[in-house]
Amino acid sequence: MWPSTTANDILDIDIRLLPSEACAICLEALLRMQNPSYDLLIHSAQNDLRNSIASGGDWPSHYIKLEHITKWHKFDEGSILFHNNNNDYDYPWMKSEKFDLLVLTTAACANSLSIESLLRLAGYFANFWKQYEPNVYASVLRHINNQINNLSCVHLAQLAHVLSKLKCSQTYKFPQKLHTEINLLGSAIAIRLLSGKEILCSVDPTVAIRLLYDMHWALSYNQKVILFESIYNNLTLNHVQWNLYTVAFLLLHSCKLMIYKPSLIKSCLAKISRKLRISAYHPTINQSQWINAILAALANYTVSFNGASGNCEEELQYFIKPPCRNHNNNTMSISKTICVPYDVFTADWVRTLFSNICQHVTSQQIVDYNSLKCLAQITYSLSLFGYKADSLIEHFDEAIKKLNNDASSNISTSLTTDFCQLQLYINMAKCLLTPLSKNSSETEKLSISSLPSDYWRFYYHCGLGLLQSNKINDPVISKKLVNKRKVVDRIHYAFLKNNKLFTELSMNAFQCILYPNSDNSNVYLADILFKQACEQHEGKYNYVICIVHENRDEVAKGPLLSLLNFYRETQSLPVLTFNFCTWHNLPYSKDKEIMVQSFLREVSDKLNEMNNLHLPEIHTTDLVLCSTELLGFK
Repeated sequence: MWPSTTANDILDIDIRLLPSEACAICLEALLRMQNPSYDLLIHSAQNDLRNSIASGGDWPSHYIKLEHITKWHKFDEGSILFHNNNNDYDYPWMKSEKFDLLVLTTAACANSLSIESLLRLAGYFANFWKQYEPNVYASVLRHINNQINNLSCVHLAQLAHVLSKLKCSQTYKFPQKLHTEINLLGSAIAIRLLSGKEILCSVDPTVAIRLLYDMHWALSYNQKVILFESIYNNLTLNHVQWNLYTVAFLLLHSCKLMIYKPSLIKSCLAKISRKLRISAYHPTINQSQWINAILAALANYTVSFNGASGNCEEELQYFIKPPCRNHNNNTMSISKTICVPYDVFTADWVRTLFSNICQHVTSQQIVDYNSLKCLAQITYSLSLFGYKADSLIEHFDEAIKKLNNDASSNISTSLTTDFCQLQLYINMAKCLLTPLSKNSSETEKLSISSLPSDYWRFYYHCGLGLLQSNKINDPVISKKLVNKRKVVDRIHYAFLKNNKLFTELSMNAFQCILYPNSDNSNVYLADILFKQACEQHEGKYNYVICIVHENRDEVAKGPLLSLLNFYRETQSLPVLTFNFCTWHNLPYSKDKEIMVQSFLREVSDKLNEMNNLHLPEIHTTDLVLCSTELLGFK
């Protein structure tokens, strides 16, 4: 195609007597004209990366951008129609009869197109199929389905991405024939993958994991785990492929698939250890930025990822930055399941590794804002894994003090807002491991609102005495408590099944406790409230508060400890905790039953101890959450 060729020049070609491949070439040439030059994109990304490395900037972000363009821009050429974010595709020539003729003629001869041309046609057609009869696009997909066994893994990945985009962009119900063809094609790809898992080992691991993610709608969870194991096992045998982009891409998509493997976390930590060993022989090499990106990715993988937007490159950029509560309405949070293996971070070799990371980072000189930012982010990421990096906090405080005292510092003092963000990382690191109280500074309390987990924020909400009534008006917290209610109900049911051994016990879930005739105006929430008639005072009852928590609350202890400390210091009822993850992960039902019975005995003992105590009048009421309509439930 000549540089001066226009869309009208292509549309003026009489394609009715041209071979099928020629028709496809004309359509592709017309649509490619709307895309910026691939070489220009690469050149721009390369320049950004060089400049960031030369200036000591945040080079991982530019590296991720360059790798992403290099890997996917041409790979997805068929499905990425326009790169100017023009979602309306409002081009005059797209509404012309000549364009319709070109599209329909190409679709009509789909049965004689090569696999590559047919896949590109399916990708292009996905952007404007609504302009034509659904049968047209359905016939294109049917031709692909007829050749499904001839498709390579790369072809399957390209096709899966097209189908995934169709599924994600579905704002209304597909016409029946098109819906049927999409589902049949999805089933055919799933069968192909499951019948020979080695096919996923024939391509780059990023292609394989994206193929798996794009097909998640056609696979059961167990099938996804089986295929993920195949991809991961192949990756462990190819150490050369463990670069920053591959690790971030793998962690991001396994996070979105809700697949959590302790061995994957250990492999990433082992790569950090290897980097540190290399730096020991080459002291001039600063590995801090790379370590920061990997730790941030692990934190997003295991704690909470708040940057899900549907745009893979944007998600990757969020993923290599430590998780904070994101106030951007265009992103969503991916909540973690109880399967997240937090116990990996408590192993002795991991704690030693964290100590080595601190030694490496503190050995590096703080020369500019970016190096100070890297220090603060690593400190915060380590705290998410339950490691208090005191040496890094001291290093940060010294750098800030030097900044304030040294007028010749390379760090610009005009970056006041940015420095507040860095201090926020440090404050969050502190409050994750050391519980705050009502007497804590306002600056420390403000950092709570940026914690990545809604449960942590709610623990602090209760622990700082901010729960004023039995009604939760915050829709985000209410939504999380609706999810927690399902967990509490499971525990409640397990307790009730064993209640025959403790017939004097009664229990209720999600109860609020108030002291109406006392100076104590606080409201206390019990996930499960145990109740027993008092033997010494007729008509009175003894109570025990139970807080149900997860493993993450024992790794980052600050939020839960804040709640427990406040409850134990300001009211007289005993407070016990029950680790739902420990109970859920027990392999045998008998072990679960033993754990429940042991806990109920402890509850019974606490209730009996209260018989000789004189308790103030207590009033209990159900916790009231926001309307489900406000939460987006039906």
